[in-house]
Amino acid sequence: MAETPKYHPALAITNVKSLIPITLDADHGMYHSWAALFKVQVRVHDLHNHIICPTEEEKAAYKASKSADLAMWKRLDAVILQWIYGTISMDLLNAILLKDDTAQAS
Repeated sequence: MAETPKYHPALAITNVKSLIPITLDADHGMYHSWAALFKVQVRVHDLHNHIICPTEEEKAAYKASKSADLAMWKRLDAVILQWIYGTISMDLLNAILLKDDTAQAS
């Protein structure tokens, strides 16, 4: 029997701008507002360990969940990168865009 495709609610978000309506840029000083809205969405979707380093107590559980389904972890990390890239200005995008980046590194 074929394996059931894995699903996570974050994969269904097609317009992150409706959830994070602020475009972060270097000129308007909106970082704190943008970061607060961004962190809310990350926590709503239980993806905070992709951008916030786990505490010492959380590290074992984090490593276990990451290694349990590495393909899904990488996919969700790419989703968060899309959210970051879709909510920042082109100048910032050009400054941070790296090949094979991760959400935590961004």
